[in-house]
Amino acid sequence: MKILSWNFRGLSNPRAILNLRQLAQKHRPDVLFLSETLSKKQKLESILVMLKFDSCLSVDVVGRSGGLAVLWRDSANCRIVNFSRNYVNILVEDEMKGVWRLTCYYGYPERNHRREAWNMLRELRDLSHESWCVIGDFNDLLSQHDKIGIHQHSNWLCAGFREAVTDCNLLDMPLEGHPFTWIKSRGSDHVIEERLDRALVTQDWLDIFPEAKLLNLLASHSDHSPILLHCDPINRNQLRKYSFKFENAWLKNDELEDVVKRGWHAANNNGVLNRISNCAKELAS
Repeated sequence: MKILSWNFRGLSNPRAILNLRQLAQKHRPDVLFLSETLSKKQKLESILVMLKFDSCLSVDVVGRSGGLAVLWRDSANCRIVNFSRNYVNILVEDEMKGVWRLTCYYGYPERNHRREAWNMLRELRDLSHESWCVIGDFNDLLSQHDKIGIHQHSNWLCAGFREAVTDCNLLDMPLEGHPFTWIKSRGSDHVIEERLDRALVTQDWLDIFPEAKLLNLLASHSDHSPILLHCDPINRNQLRKYSFKFENAWLKNDELEDVVKRGWHAANNNGVLNRISNCAKELAS
């Protein structure tokens, strides 16, 4: 299962829609979570059709800020439990892994609402006992390492968020790629970068998905990066031995005969299948 989360900063820009379509086509997420859509439900329905998802829940924008949307495919077996302006709670019914909870989360951007956000996270903890994954834009930092640029983040804010995360028995998923997901004043001497977007999971969720990976997907439209959570990433090294194809262009290579001979005679035994397999490895290397 793949979950793509992005603070999108509005769906009215054609460039934004193009970025979203390219990401969806490339990564094929099973669940797509958009925050700050700045749009009404009608707009999200057209996005649902364009991106070929099966279902969608939209939390309408209020005034000039906010708006959430979660789109999912039928194969993801998602069931909406409840939602608000800041989150969407989903139960995922996996035939192999069992039932677990996914919370698509958008933290209050205003500093004076930080304590409300931390308490909201604690309230979400108590809603059920399933294995839990929380993904989205938290608008919070766990430590000073989550920021570079001018103006140090207040230590009391880092401490308050860390305490809430600890109280919820959540673990911060390591982010692969660029370490920051939000940028301000790009290209200037006063650039600021922060890691506002993340995935927090319980240990029992990690036990179910021990190979899970969180990727930073840099994009041009928003000041936030999309993040992609691979619950069960494919091991390409394991698949490679099954994907060998003979390329006709090799017939024009003068070294082809020598490569095949080397593979054929280097096999550990005289079995034909073993020799063919060894030739394939030599040709693919």
